[in-house]
Amino acid sequence: MNARNSHLAALGLVRNPFPYTPDAGCYFSTPHLDEQLVELEHCVLSRKGFSLLTAEVGMGKSTLVRRLMTDLAAKNVVSALVFNTFLQGPELLAAVLQDFGLEGTGALPSDISALNTFLLANHREGKTCLLIIDDAQNLSANSLELIRLLCNLETDQEKLLQILLAGQPELEEMLSQHSLRQLRSRLVKHSRLYGLTSTEIADYVRFRFESSGSNGSLVLQTDACQLLWRETQGVPRQIHLIMDRCLYGLAARNGNVIDANLMKEAITDSRVDLVGAPTVDAVGVVPPARTRRPWLVAAAFAGLVATGAALGSRFGGVDAGQAQPMADGAAAQVVALAPPLTEPAPAPASAAPDAPAVAALSVSPDASAAAPGTPAVAPGGLFGAGCEPATEQPDGRMVVSQPLAELTHQLLGARLARLADVCMDSRQGQVWLTWSTPQAGHALNNRLTAARFQIALTEYGSLLPREVDGIWGERSRGALRQFQNELGLSPSGEVDPLSGLLLEKFYVQEQ
Repeated sequence: MNARNSHLAALGLVRNPFPYTPDAGCYFSTPHLDEQLVELEHCVLSRKGFSLLTAEVGMGKSTLVRRLMTDLAAKNVVSALVFNTFLQGPELLAAVLQDFGLEGTGALPSDISALNTFLLANHREGKTCLLIIDDAQNLSANSLELIRLLCNLETDQEKLLQILLAGQPELEEMLSQHSLRQLRSRLVKHSRLYGLTSTEIADYVRFRFESSGSNGSLVLQTDACQLLWRETQGVPRQIHLIMDRCLYGLAARNGNVIDANLMKEAITDSRVDLVGAPTVDAVGVVPPARTRRPWLVAAAFAGLVATGAALGSRFGGVDAGQAQPMADGAAAQVVALAPPLTEPAPAPASAAPDAPAVAALSVSPDASAAAPGTPAVAPGGLFGAGCEPATEQPDGRMVVSQPLAELTHQLLGARLARLADVCMDSRQGQVWLTWSTPQAGHALNNRLTAARFQIALTEYGSLLPREVDGIWGERSRGALRQFQNELGLSPSGEVDPLSGLLLEKFYVQEQ
């Protein structure tokens, strides 16, 4: 071990447990990762064609891809990996040919013909050919059209070339474009990777220590692990960055226990603040001078106005300003939120005279274990780190807080954290979301509003475009129940505050 890593030797380690590059040779599995790996392998070995793997930056896509290639190499699979996706069109095809051991001519028709001949020869030998393109979010529309052409290489029964595109969530948005609907229709499997839970982080750190020669003497305390989870949201790359700094701290102190104080120092040291870049404050480790994000609820109204203008001609004669009450019983579920244990519980906020009926109930200090589907009116002073909405909300809106189900947080936590008018914090070990919502609920009797949410459900994929009619009936409720169930929400079939937020932010405004 060189002098640069002498601190690792001092800790009894033979290699860096937390490298900054993909480390498929030290692969940590979770039930979710195992499931995705098995399903992707099945798609390749069954020669089903086109698959997709997406995850946020640093989530472990490249590591999973390399593990997939390693596993498939023993199963008669010939693989090509292209990671320079700034190559486009003919240059991209030339890179594919090169990785398969072929020479390209630079002419698209002849190169595709050469690839087809190669694929047929391997098919006759009983081999399966797999093309993996990493960082595929960088592909141009023309390159994605090339992928569609390669998907057409097939026999009467099977696809000759198995294709896996791996990339960031922007890739999903690209493939959702109408112009790429033919390629999208060929997709047989979409795998998403999520951040590790706090329990999985503890297991992961222990696994990395043991794989690097530790005899069990290095310890990550529980409270330090919670801080690590809150800061990283389970993203492996961020875990490696912070844990690497913890190791330097341990060596400097000649210690073997990573406690909360050391973790806070490592987290602070790992942060790189760029002027103008959005930031997400973590609970308990926010630098004193850090500016918290403002609440920009006006952005939500801008999205609604734009959507209403687009739909106005189709559903003419509807008053877009109508407001309808919440579904029966929805308002009665709203309760006053209990603060974290570190704050004394203030009196419940009193409702405005003209506000809809809201049950203002006192809640015990352990109310953070409330059902994730129950929103709560958030009185002043009850927000965690980073949660300081404006004292005055726009007319007709109120601020609510709600605990997120683990599945919802895994699926959408990273995207929610980037929203300027939504904030997340941790209360007694549970993730809470705070945002503003219409006091009167979403007016589904208004055809413009109903059509907007129907269009959002078509973007999600649970409703067909031809079923958008501006009438919120059982078909729309069924599509919404599918949306809610798959995202870890209560499948009520009604547009509750959280469902409305997710649909508006990710399937209306992004369009």
